[in-house]
Amino acid sequence: IITMLRSLFCIVSLIVLVLMMVGVSTTISSIVKQRRNEIGLRKALGASARSIGVEFTAEAGVYGFVGSIAGTAVGYVLAAMVFSRDLGVNWWLVVFSIVFSVAASCVAALPPVLRASKIDPAIVLREE
Repeated sequence: IITMLRSLFCIVSLIVLVLMMVGVSTTISSIVKQRRNEIGLRKALGASARSIGVEFTAEAGVYGFVGSIAGTAVGYVLAAMVFSRDLGVNWWLVVFSIVFSVAASCVAALPPVLRASKIDPAIVLREE
């Protein structure tokens, strides 16, 4: 039964990871679309594709950081309520989950970040 529960938790964790990555990718993609004119103007003024990419990747990392803190806190509170007692906190696991969430968010943001860094300023500014 324990092996089956572990397998179930692994499957649920993978599904949550995929959904988180899709959510981050969609959010960053929407932000890039909304800020297309700003990106074009910044590139026209001399911003490199790398600086634009770093900005959006950092933004995705912040989303991962905030989400992991909130998720860890909610998970701890729910586990304490389910088991009706105080649970010890494994700080190494908390740090690992935060680092993993930030890394996964940055990886999920790569496709929209690459699209943002390839925006042609002439086309964007001509549309405005």
